[in-house]
Amino acid sequence: MNELDELKELTILFADDDELFRNATKRTLEMLFKRVYTATQGSEALSLYKQMHPNIIMLDIRMGEVGGLEVAQEIRKENKHVPIFIISSYTETHELLEACRLNLVDYITKPFSFQTLIHALTKCVSMLKAEGSLSKVINHTTYYNASSKTLIKEGMPLSLTKNELTILELLLKQKGKIVTYETFIHALGSDVSYAALQNLIMRLRKKLGKNSIQNLSKVGYTIK
Repeated sequence: MNELDELKELTILFADDDELFRNATKRTLEMLFKRVYTATQGSEALSLYKQMHPNIIMLDIRMGEVGGLEVAQEIRKENKHVPIFIISSYTETHELLEACRLNLVDYITKPFSFQTLIHALTKCVSMLKAEGSLSKVINHTTYYNASSKTLIKEGMPLSLTKNELTILELLLKQKGKIVTYETFIHALGSDVSYAALQNLIMRLRKKLGKNSIQNLSKVGYTIK
C-alpha cells in the first residue's frame, strides 16, 4: 500500500478562514481522506483537534485572532508527533523559523498545485509510519488512532481503560493472528485472572461491535 492509498484510512483537520479556498480544498481532500474536518478559525481548529484527534493537521498561518502557528504551538504542548503543516499566502523568515521550532512537516505557499499538496501529505504519512502511528481500521465504522491512543467509532471518540487499551493494541499488532491467553495475561500483569481477561474482552467487544473480537477456544483471541 502506497502513501496515497493509506490516506484513505486517515483523517485530516483543515483550517482556513478563506471560504472559497477552504471549500475548494476540502473537496480535494475529501477525495483523498477517510474524513475531513474543517475549521474557519484557530479556536475552532483547536476544539476540533481535541474532540476528533485527526491523523494530520493542515493550518492556514493567519486566521484572525488565533493563527495556524498559535494552534500548532498549543497542539505541540500535548502531542509532539502528530504531523502538522502550514499553508500561507506569505513567506516570512520569522514564521519559517517558528515552523522549524515546532517540528512542522512543511510550509507551503498559496496558491499551490495538487502535486505540492500531495508531496506535503506523503511526507505526513511517512512521519506517521516512522512513529508507528498510522490508524488501525477495525471495521467500516471504527478505527484506532495510534498516535492519540483513541478509539473512534462513527466519528466520535470512545474512552478506553488502561487494560482495554493494552488488549486492543495487542490484537491490532497481531491483526489476523491469534493472541494467546498467556500473552494477554503477561501484558496485563500476572494478577489478572483468565476470568478477568474474559470480562475485559466482553467490555471491549461492546465498544468495538460484538463480532469484532473472535475467540479460538482454549487458545486466545483475534481481530481479523
